[in-house]
Amino acid sequence: GWMCFHIAIALITYALFPRLTNAIPASLAAIIMTTIFEHALVRPVGYETNCVSDLAQVKGNFPVPVWFDKNTSTSYADIMPTLNGETFGIILPVSITVAAIGLLESLLTLELIDEMTNTKGNGNREAFGQGLGQFFSGMLGGMGGCTTIGQSMMNLHSGGYTRLSSSVAAIFMLLIILVAYPLINLIPVAGLAGVMFVVTYYTIEWESAIVVLGSILPQKLRLRFGYETKVKRSDVLIMLIVVVVTLILDLAIAVGVGIAVSCLIFAWDAGTTLTFSRAESSDGQSVVYSVGGPIFFGSIKPLMDLFPDPRTEPKNVTVLFEQAEVHDWSGMMAIKRLHERFENNDATVQFQKLNVASRRLMHKSKDLWEGVNVFTEEDVNVEDDPLVKHDHVHENTHM
Repeated sequence: GWMCFHIAIALITYALFPRLTNAIPASLAAIIMTTIFEHALVRPVGYETNCVSDLAQVKGNFPVPVWFDKNTSTSYADIMPTLNGETFGIILPVSITVAAIGLLESLLTLELIDEMTNTKGNGNREAFGQGLGQFFSGMLGGMGGCTTIGQSMMNLHSGGYTRLSSSVAAIFMLLIILVAYPLINLIPVAGLAGVMFVVTYYTIEWESAIVVLGSILPQKLRLRFGYETKVKRSDVLIMLIVVVVTLILDLAIAVGVGIAVSCLIFAWDAGTTLTFSRAESSDGQSVVYSVGGPIFFGSIKPLMDLFPDPRTEPKNVTVLFEQAEVHDWSGMMAIKRLHERFENNDATVQFQKLNVASRRLMHKSKDLWEGVNVFTEEDVNVEDDPLVKHDHVHENTHM
């Protein structure tokens, strides 16, 4: 009951204190108020709640490099493992996972802070600074860490918008551990929980719940209740998968799973966006097929199914790829299979209008497409081309 009381005091102080003054951050004022209530009201009447000291003592010594640490209680010199291949084999998988999680969370936090402060952060500098900090932290016997959304949000709501706020926070953290730890140990844990409730409230993007609801509901219910917030259900599915995997495993694996699922969904959707049209000559001797859309491993089966049976089609065939683009080996093989399909039925086929990227991709392996009429040449009369003449005149006037 008294812990709920502390949480309520923290929430009320956080909400009302800025109306009185901004000289002290509301989060700090909330912690001070809950500490006063704990030791001036709760404990004198015979009750108590857990304080920081009841869970862990906040106290430490000035950090020194682990190789020179001679403190008998925290000496690292005697427990440091030998730097050999076996040691690195144990450390490397864990370090890669921790680095990935830390970097992802830091960059996500940077993006969020940029949106809130209308600024543009430098992701490369953030990554380099974090890596350098990890190195020195390990060298001094500390644990690895990264930017946290909660602490950054608290910093912003306390008025810390510049880089100086991060330096001040680090300096005060060092002073707390070395000097002011007796005061920190008196803080009730419930008061800290109340502050974190506020931070969580401002961190959560509540509009996402409306988006999820609007995407789940059928169209009739959306129209009835006025939920015009529907996005693709596949996007909502990816978001929920990332959240669940993060809660069960960790952020790095969740992001990897989210990217993999996104790639599969994109490949599936892209494979269904092909367009196809057919035009037959008046004499029935020629036919032109026009294909549009991405041609890659995910669209090969739909592409092959679009073409009618060549046995019933005219024998002079032209395939236009003016609105299409070949992306990979599977797409190139599809063109070769189409060539063989028509050729095996005594038809002549030409593939035309390949864009520059597709033509360049196929030209690099043109020996594989011998006999496939893809690389057509056109004779251009430069003297009769008005655009060329215009370019020469335009160029000469500027000489």
